[in-house]
Amino acid sequence: MAVDINELGRSVDPKSLSDEELVATLNTALRDGDPEAVDPSLFARLVKGASKQQLATVMSSDVRRPVLEAIFGRMSEFYSSKGAGGNRQVVHWHIKDGGVVDSFQTVLHDGTCTVTEGADEDPRTALTMPGTEFLKVVTNNANPVTLFMTRKLKVSGDVGFATALQNMFQIPSA
Repeated sequence: MAVDINELGRSVDPKSLSDEELVATLNTALRDGDPEAVDPSLFARLVKGASKQQLATVMSSDVRRPVLEAIFGRMSEFYSSKGAGGNRQVVHWHIKDGGVVDSFQTVLHDGTCTVTEGADEDPRTALTMPGTEFLKVVTNNANPVTLFMTRKLKVSGDVGFATALQNMFQIPSA
């Protein structure tokens, strides 16, 4: 039976699910459903309602990869190019939990955002954070500046540009 992640986001309090039930539900929804059909505001609501432990379990499970692929696969939809300037800007995203690191690269250029897996170009800035914090940032449930100040988000390269990234994406909220 396919799980409608949008219905899950609308009607289920994630805290009413065990960690394993949340992982299984997300896995089914992303495996059997269409990740592009996920309503970003409802996904943001799901992340907002989940406990830190639940998010950590998600990011340490087999569903980590499909979640990251779904997020990065749709990142260009939310790029507004506001404040980006005309130059080609490369951003590396490193989602690091223990010994597991997933890296993605976004290239912002001529009003477009192109995402690739890996990090093969020299970046203007690189962001490294745990998976739980990444989920909160990309769903507008955490302030990247606060995460930076509390050392949960590490920035290398142009810190000012990293701060401006927040304004370059129209991030849906819960």
